[in-house]
Amino acid sequence: MKRPLYSSPEPFSLAPLLVLLPVRGKIGKLEALTSSLFARFEKVSALRREIGEDAEREVVRRLAAEEAMLKQVLDWLAVNPEGQ
Repeated sequence: MKRPLYSSPEPFSLAPLLVLLPVRGKIGKLEALTSSLFARFEKVSALRREIGEDAEREVVRRLAAEEAMLKQVLDWLAVNPEGQ
């Protein structure tokens, strides 16, 4: 049976993290979530590579936005998501 390329978005990806983000000077409050944020970044990156640009435009846009947001937060936390 052929598995779908994309399933329903997880609740985490639908919650706007901008509401949760502290002022950049207080980013340390997110340090406890670093491993979870990094795991989510890896999952979103892998999913985006898997579906490629052939998927529905809205799906690709949403994944790209989430990936960019997670990368920014990880950069602030001094985690190098590109050096995987």
